[in-house]
Amino acid sequence: MNADNAEPDLLDQVGGTDGLRRIVDEMYVRVLADNELAPFFEGVEMDKLVRMQTEFIASITSGDIAYTGADLTKVHAGRGITRQHFTQFVSHLTDALEAHQVTPHAIDQVLGKLAMYSDKVTGSANVDG
Repeated sequence: MNADNAEPDLLDQVGGTDGLRRIVDEMYVRVLADNELAPFFEGVEMDKLVRMQTEFIASITSGDIAYTGADLTKVHAGRGITRQHFTQFVSHLTDALEAHQVTPHAIDQVLGKLAMYSDKVTGSANVDG
């Protein structure tokens, strides 16, 4: 529980690190079944990616966890990831969050935090304002 208010920490709202790991596992099942996204993950060590993605999302949903993975801009550079790809990826995350009964409010918060990293993943500047 966050001491500043009555609302639980966002990470707690998605099931803590264990719940988040299950959500990320399910998200990647969906992503790898997506014909447009699956090619981005060919040859990728998925166990490591799932661990890093879980840590990354945990870090943006809780002030108590630090992300120790690779720089997002560097790891995604030159891969041809567009805003449409990012949107599809986030859609699969949304579906996985919903499947694990995460509240719409918590989902909105997670997506809002994740959106702040879209430029690092796509390599494009936000021109929408």
